[in-house]
Amino acid sequence: MTRQGSPEDPETRRRSDSEMWDRMAAWWDEKQGEDGDRWHRLLIEPSLERVIGEVNGLHVLEVACGNGRLARRLARRGASVIAVDASGAMILHAREREAETPTGTEYRVADAALLDALADGSFDLAVAGMALMDIADAEGALREVGRVLRVGGRLVASMIHPCFDTGEENSCWVAERYPYETRVFRKVGR
Repeated sequence: MTRQGSPEDPETRRRSDSEMWDRMAAWWDEKQGEDGDRWHRLLIEPSLERVIGEVNGLHVLEVACGNGRLARRLARRGASVIAVDASGAMILHAREREAETPTGTEYRVADAALLDALADGSFDLAVAGMALMDIADAEGALREVGRVLRVGGRLVASMIHPCFDTGEENSCWVAERYPYETRVFRKVGR
């Protein structure tokens, strides 16, 4: 049994994860901008969007939306989008970008494993781009996404390759800070 407040407690992990993303939100928003970083723009999202397919007229949920750029892109393609993220700071960046060029996307602070404000069967499509591996309760998130998808609805997700997610002793994010720049990358030990 996991003690409440211990690092293994799902609620403690959720709070810790959302606080971490709150601290990283400005950096992530700047890094991703409106077009995404090179990795997302050239490698991940072309494949993700091919699998997503046509969205015109669909009601779409984006899980762990970050600064909301994928949600806005789907909205520009004709989808009605609600985007959620557990980080309030991320949602603030998403709303600021939405205000600059409105797409009608609605942004909400919500843990992916606790989508109680969303009705059963209310979405045609759910998207989780490079997110499930960062959600403390991924099983709960999948259960909730299943609940809010209509019968015949789809979840489209992309995730980091397991070789990059082997525990902090073998793989970790590294931030190198220099006077005029910061480089962030994934270090893989084995």
